[in-house]
Amino acid sequence: MVIAAGTTAYNIVELLHVLTVLVALAPVFVHPLLRRQMQSAGGSAHQQLVVAMASNARRMYGPALIVAGLLGIALVEMSEDAISLTEGWVIAAIVIWVAMNGVLHGLIRPALKAQGAGDVSLGTGKRLEAGAALLSIGFTVQLVLMIWQPGG
Repeated sequence: MVIAAGTTAYNIVELLHVLTVLVALAPVFVHPLLRRQMQSAGGSAHQQLVVAMASNARRMYGPALIVAGLLGIALVEMSEDAISLTEGWVIAAIVIWVAMNGVLHGLIRPALKAQGAGDVSLGTGKRLEAGAALLSIGFTVQLVLMIWQPGG
C-alpha cells in the first residue's frame, strides 16, 4: 500500500476521521439538554431550535456520520495488514456504524422534522430521546472496539 500507517497521509485521514465523528455525534450529547431547556422556557424558541437541529442533521450530522465511517474503513485499508476488514471487531464496528446511521436518518431526523413542524407530542420527544440514547451507546461501543480491538 502506498499510504501506510504512521505516515502523514494516514495521520491526516485519522484526524479527519476523529473530526467527522465529533461533528456527527457532539449534538447527540448536547441537543437533549438544549431541547429540554428551551421547552421549559416556553415560547417559539423551542420550535426554532428544533427546526435548526433538523436542518443541521440533514446538512451536517448525517453526512459527517457517513464520512466518519468511510474514513474508518479507509484507515483499516491503509493499515498495511495490521488491521483487516475481516477481523471481528472491525466487522462489529461496521455493523454498529450502519445501525447508528439508521437511528440518525430513520429515527432522529424524522422526529426532529416533526417537532419542527409543530408536533410536540410525547411520542416524538420519546423517539428523540431514544435515538440519542442509542447513538450514545453505539458511540461508546465503537470507542471500546477501536481502543481494545477485541479478538484482533
